[in-house]
Amino acid sequence: MRRVVITGIGLVTPYGSTPEAFWAGIANGRSAGQLVTHIEGLNNGALVGAPVTGFSPRDYVDAKSLRLMAPAVAFGVAAAQLAAADSGLNLESLDPVRVGAFVGSRGHSSDREDLLPAVRQASNGDGFSLRTFGVEGLPLVHPMWLLKGLANNVLYFISLKFNTQGMNNNVSMGGVAGTMAIGEAFHTIQRGYVDVALAGGYDSALDVDRVEMFQSSSLVTKSTDPVHASRPFDRRRDGFVPGEGAAFFLMETLESATKRGATVYGEVLGYGAAGPGAAVANGPGEWGFARALTTALRDAKSSQPDVQPDAIFSHGLATESADSAETRGLKMALGRQALDTPAPALKSMLGNSFAASGAIEAAAALLAMKARALPPTINLEQRDDECDLDYVGGQSAREAELSIVALSNANLAGAHAAIVLGRDV
Repeated sequence: MRRVVITGIGLVTPYGSTPEAFWAGIANGRSAGQLVTHIEGLNNGALVGAPVTGFSPRDYVDAKSLRLMAPAVAFGVAAAQLAAADSGLNLESLDPVRVGAFVGSRGHSSDREDLLPAVRQASNGDGFSLRTFGVEGLPLVHPMWLLKGLANNVLYFISLKFNTQGMNNNVSMGGVAGTMAIGEAFHTIQRGYVDVALAGGYDSALDVDRVEMFQSSSLVTKSTDPVHASRPFDRRRDGFVPGEGAAFFLMETLESATKRGATVYGEVLGYGAAGPGAAVANGPGEWGFARALTTALRDAKSSQPDVQPDAIFSHGLATESADSAETRGLKMALGRQALDTPAPALKSMLGNSFAASGAIEAAAALLAMKARALPPTINLEQRDDECDLDYVGGQSAREAELSIVALSNANLAGAHAAIVLGRDV
């Protein structure tokens, strides 16, 4: 089994597109929440969201290609390019069949602006006419609307740009997609199928159709306070803040990184995934959280028997049921050690970016180990008896000696995934 390290980080986040700006945002407990009013067609007019800021897709994508991308696709393509550049590795010098790409996506991510002319045409004071939409509206739809948001668009553009002819995988698994993409890349390199891989996730939960779906199912917070809307593990939590972004990594063997004198952010030690178990019909469940983390730790122990996480970057969805289930799952996986293991929730600041969230949280974990500090779970002010672990409540980073950090994620359909990262190589 070969050791796998991360030598490049690429980020597109509400705090900007550099690791330094991203770490400054989360270390200082700065909420990325904003009152979003620009989503045309949103029934309630406004909501709290965590949009990407300071990002210009034209800085990373040529005009011709950009016409074939939904906004979230550009996030992913840019983050992958930033990761490759950050690594300092000349991918063109490598055998392309030994280079892979692993992308976490939610599925189709259409550009709402392409549909709105048709929607407006079919809307009037009496409501929405499906007949008018079909006869008069559809000719107004952008002809590339469907292709721009295909689930595998980022994988296509990455594999084309970097000529990744080795194993390629598009993981359309929503909230666990980014985590799974990193885990699959890790195992693929570890077992010798490729030597180098780009892996990560991208998404935007700020599309009008998704926002209204989440609101109708009471998953999104009803708060209109941008700073305090997201409250993972707090007694007053009432749903997540929709966010967006992307994070990608350049992953390679430790031997390769050492030979070329690359900067190593950390090592991937283990990966695990699981379903929710019989306890719940769907959605995050305690058994899923426990089994995914247990499997990841067992995977890590196959090469390092004394693996024990110094912290867990928790999923922290900020819904009543998910946070309680996650707390129980962490206790099942770690036993009594759970009470002494810090478990910060980045979604308190960044909101829920779904397929991007696990990858963004992995970047945070790597930067936390480097800084020897844990970012906080902000807005954790009123204790919930069912959520009684150390979630690093506060408004700024806590000093911590971190050698091994795990992170845990779940999607709304009940899939769970976890990875284990190490600092020392």
